[in-house]
Amino acid sequence: MPFSGRDRWGEVLVDLVLAGVGGVLLLAATSELSGREPVGLWLLAVYTAFAVAVTVLLALVVAVTSRLPVLEDGEVDGRAALGVRSWAAPWWHTQALDLGLAVLGLALGAAGVRAGGSWAVVGAALALLGLWFAVRVALVGLGRRRRPAIWLTESDLVVDSPAGRGRAARSSVRAVRGRGRRLVVDLDEDAEGEWCPRPWRRTSLSRRTLVLDCGDLGHRAGDLEKWLTAELGLEDPFRSPRPGHDSNRR
Repeated sequence: MPFSGRDRWGEVLVDLVLAGVGGVLLLAATSELSGREPVGLWLLAVYTAFAVAVTVLLALVVAVTSRLPVLEDGEVDGRAALGVRSWAAPWWHTQALDLGLAVLGLALGAAGVRAGGSWAVVGAALALLGLWFAVRVALVGLGRRRRPAIWLTESDLVVDSPAGRGRAARSSVRAVRGRGRRLVVDLDEDAEGEWCPRPWRRTSLSRRTLVLDCGDLGHRAGDLEKWLTAELGLEDPFRSPRPGHDSNRR
């Protein structure tokens, strides 16, 4: 699907506006700096400059991108697969900001503890916040938070998301539904997977449902619904009903 017109330039505009706001805040902060003091404001200024830079970079990448990812051959756990993975640029922009927040929180925490007094308490709270972001980044490296993707292997359906990787047998898929920008896959059996711990995912998991955010894909949720329905034979009138399920429910 082409990525152009209002969709592309709307994203570019939003990114540039955010970068512009950050630039204004950075100018306001630097006017208050004197030498190396105050340390906290210096750290905030450095992070703001970093955030502005990566957001401008994202805007440039969006501006030169003409197509979003579409279905392609790939590999999952060493097995051939067909599927699609979300656009990398927004995902890595988010990870960069998370990494910056982790460093900022830990640095502010260290500065607060060094200052002592009531600042030590504030610093400890900021350090905990920085640690939360640091773990969030580490979970990406460990494969517990993943870029949204969906894959079909010869035997399994695999769905990646920031909540982790869910895997289910193709034969266990009961229904596929496109809902707005989300693709929802209902299962007859619990999905297996490597999940992100609860404090670092937004919602509780239902092992009978796999959800894919299609916002950064070259296919709409409805298009992927049709593809999966055909690939899994969910519309086949001669498909054998699963135990405990009426075939009329398909």
